[in-house]
Amino acid sequence: MTTLSGTDLLHHKIDLCFRHFDTDDNGAIDREDLLTLGAHLLSRFGEPATSPKGTALMDGMARFWDALVTVADENGDGELSREEYRACMTGAFVTSPDGFETSFRPLAEAVVTLLDTDGDGEVDEREFQAWQDVFRTAPEDRAAAFRKLDADGSGRLTVDELLAAVREFYVSPDADAAGNWLYGPVA
Repeated sequence: MTTLSGTDLLHHKIDLCFRHFDTDDNGAIDREDLLTLGAHLLSRFGEPATSPKGTALMDGMARFWDALVTVADENGDGELSREEYRACMTGAFVTSPDGFETSFRPLAEAVVTLLDTDGDGEVDEREFQAWQDVFRTAPEDRAAAFRKLDADGSGRLTVDELLAAVREFYVSPDADAAGNWLYGPVA
């Protein structure tokens, strides 16, 4: 097995996430893909689109799309190829000092808040696995990811821990970072 690090690792992780957003598997991401993903999450968690959590999630998806397309849609066709998405995520959200915090964190917060179905500030393995199912993470990788992220073995992840893992997944070039297990092994 080859161990990825640095830029190669970041590109590999970004490419993995491209699949999460390309809900129709046509090789490109458009606004409808992000809204579809949001609708799938809401459906899976039984949350109405008009509830505060539903509104935050769908607004987060729309704002994230607007940020992506503004930065990356080089040919103005209203969709992002894998290459455009990779360049955008790397330049605007990974290597930019505050790109993640300003453009991606609001969406991550909305997703994690949705996962915390009982509002106790924690996400249990069932909630985590339901999210991973919507994101099309392999079942065996979902379980491994939760175990790796649950460093204290409590069977729960705090919302803050999960947000830290999301951030680490998207921005850390360190192959040993725990957040790299967010969607299972990256190598």
